[in-house]
Amino acid sequence: MEIEVIAKGRNMRYDAVGIYDGKGLTVLKGSRISATVASKMNPVAVKLRERKDTVDNDFVLQRDVTFRSASTAASFVTGSIANGMRVWKLKDGKPLSSMSEK
Repeated sequence: MEIEVIAKGRNMRYDAVGIYDGKGLTVLKGSRISATVASKMNPVAVKLRERKDTVDNDFVLQRDVTFRSASTAASFVTGSIANGMRVWKLKDGKPLSSMSEK
């Protein structure tokens, strides 16, 4: 089962769309990620952000990027340590974590 999820930051710092399949999360091409990066961010996410074939100068994804966890995907998008189950929202605005509560 694939579910579309979104992550939007305050003042539009980031605006990303992803697909969650229960095994991982794919951040879709065209998503905008935060321009800032915290000092203690996931090193995998940092390296991906530095690749010009992945992120352009306006911090827009140039290709889909798949992560094994929603939290790593959230860190990649937000530029900081993040709980993916809270950052990623369902279409109804509820956090991704609300799926496991059903």
